[in-house]
Amino acid sequence: MTRPRTRPASLAVPIVNGIVLMLVTLVLTVLYNMAVVTDWFRDRPPVAPSWLPTLVLVAGWVMGLAVIVGLILFVVSLARQIRLNQRQQNFIDSVTHELKSPLTSLKLHLETIQRRQLTPEQLAGFTATMLADVERLGLLIDHVLEAARAEAVRRPPRRERVEPADRVRAVARLVEGRFGLASGTIKVHGEVAPIETDPGGLDLVLTNLLDNAVKYSGDEVKVRVTVTAPPSGGVAFAVADAGVGIPKSQLRRIFHRFHRVGNELTRIRQGTGLGLYIVKETARQLGGTIRAESPGEHQGSVFTLTLPG
Repeated sequence: MTRPRTRPASLAVPIVNGIVLMLVTLVLTVLYNMAVVTDWFRDRPPVAPSWLPTLVLVAGWVMGLAVIVGLILFVVSLARQIRLNQRQQNFIDSVTHELKSPLTSLKLHLETIQRRQLTPEQLAGFTATMLADVERLGLLIDHVLEAARAEAVRRPPRRERVEPADRVRAVARLVEGRFGLASGTIKVHGEVAPIETDPGGLDLVLTNLLDNAVKYSGDEVKVRVTVTAPPSGGVAFAVADAGVGIPKSQLRRIFHRFHRVGNELTRIRQGTGLGLYIVKETARQLGGTIRAESPGEHQGSVFTLTLPG
């Protein structure tokens, strides 16, 4: 029986309460010190210079502000680390599920083949299912390895002359086959001049973008890739879908490592939160940029990859 999971509590409220409490404490402390210093100089003869009380008060305020800034930076850093730890834990849970599901399926089918006499049709069906499970495992391993390579030492990418539109069509056919889509489901428009780039890196980025677009398209897959030549030069690949969309509050974080849109513990789509991170890092190695746009949830999204000529 699967144990129900609950959504982790928001960190905003305790962090804000802690900051407010620290500010109040520091202000009261500074005010108290001001009163003490004032009383001390009032009760004693003016032996010290007249500017000394002011200097002491200014130094106290500077030290107080420094403490406040330090505490705020500490709390912000702590909150970021906690969020990263949560995403890493969700990534581990997701990878564990992604590994166990196909392995369980493979074991079940192999045990059935071993114990029962199957017809050729049944055997063909079992073989197709097991191949799909193996491919799913291969994709998961590729994602993890590519994410690790993206963080490794940067090496200059090899460059070859490629036809951008032809490259998109080839990747589109592979993605259509992976998801069992009819040929031509992913529409490719536009023709531009050849460019010099790393074909392997370009294929990796396009594969992840198209994979993402199909995965989050909903019941009906409508994916379109438009290849254009921007006025600044180079080539731009715009991958558009009509799927679940992206909340505007998430647009700046979707390329972070382990980040997935929505509730990390309840989403049903497969994934590890590494695909778009790999896209961003690979695009940077190719000398290009990646940008995401979406009007909002359930209104589709557009990912634009721009590469130099």
